[in-house]
Amino acid sequence: MGLNQDLEAERYDDVIVGLRDWIAADPTAAFSDAAAKRWMSMRWKDLFLREAVQDDAALRTAEKRVSLANPLSPRLGPDRRSDRQKIADRFLKGVAAPDWEVELPDPDVTIENTTLVLCPGLLSGILHPGAHAFVADAPVLEEERGWRTLRADLHPFRGCEANEADLIAALDLGEGFTADLQPIAEPEPPGDVWLIGYSKGGPDVLTFLVDHPEYADRVKGVFTWAGAMSGSYSADAIYEQIKDLDTQSISDNLDRFLQMLSPGMVEKSGLRRVDEYDIKQAFYDLQTGVREDFNRRNSDMLSEMGVPFFSLTGSTTPLEAPSFQFADTVKMSQFDANNDMQLTQKQATMDIPIATHLAMLHGHHWDIAYSPFPARMQAMSPNLDHPFPRKAALAASWQFLAELGLID
Repeated sequence: MGLNQDLEAERYDDVIVGLRDWIAADPTAAFSDAAAKRWMSMRWKDLFLREAVQDDAALRTAEKRVSLANPLSPRLGPDRRSDRQKIADRFLKGVAAPDWEVELPDPDVTIENTTLVLCPGLLSGILHPGAHAFVADAPVLEEERGWRTLRADLHPFRGCEANEADLIAALDLGEGFTADLQPIAEPEPPGDVWLIGYSKGGPDVLTFLVDHPEYADRVKGVFTWAGAMSGSYSADAIYEQIKDLDTQSISDNLDRFLQMLSPGMVEKSGLRRVDEYDIKQAFYDLQTGVREDFNRRNSDMLSEMGVPFFSLTGSTTPLEAPSFQFADTVKMSQFDANNDMQLTQKQATMDIPIATHLAMLHGHHWDIAYSPFPARMQAMSPNLDHPFPRKAALAASWQFLAELGLID
């Protein structure tokens, strides 16, 4: 196959068709190829920029100068950058001129028969009722473009294996929540799906696929979105503090324990399925040693399964994080300056051949997935306004998978 030659010669139409054909014939080989990975990263960023330049709010944010003293201070003098460069400079990290200058073909995709299944992370719905990934973005895409989203009702605070039952209920029965967080009254099985595992939702998805490989044919792709794929240093520290505590004692003091995790940010109204909470197991499963051991043991199986994995990671600075996350972001910077306030780049990616890191997004762990927090919460802390263009990133991911021939 001449994918690398077509890429070097900038024959991008041939790259698109050739890679799609290769994926259809041998997905494991195609997704493991270095040239294919290079193209997929380049293409996803292109699709993201195409969508984001249509977002007026994102452009207004991108036109402001970023500085340590004032992260969103006005620029001085005329701004001669293109809209694509403005978005790239503000919302992507580690990019260069080719990412916004190279003209790639317009996407030509139709999506009708595939469902996105969103798999939430730790604390989803607990920080405040709307603290769910793409809560404002997925409904708009569903209405505007007809792309169906199903939210799996993964429990916000229990172990990965326990959450497999909730994912099975979503895939087999269509149970869970709609794109706009309404309980599904008349479930309809989704057929072919692609999955987004946000935060702990990433390890939940991997655990599910390892334990239930029979679903691999229906899972057309997996995005880990700030996924804790190799665990979290914060989880290591918390588990050490609670591992010897009586489980019942934690359950009896659930409200108080959750407030310790995010002071002033946990809403009691967000607590549901309280009798299923298993906080100790949740943090056990998020330890770096546990996740790294899981990855080592299952790398070959996951690669041979043929399901491609794509990672999007976040990168922030202590002054761009919420004030109550400042200290954690500083500590995390000792390991990786490009952390998202909860995970390093290494922790949020997958070191297996069939996995591809598509982009490093300039935003913190919540910014790249959650809508702005309620005004009364923003009054307690800066950096809860979450300006990252999530709709653009989500739309780009739909188009990206369709162009690869993975979703119909």
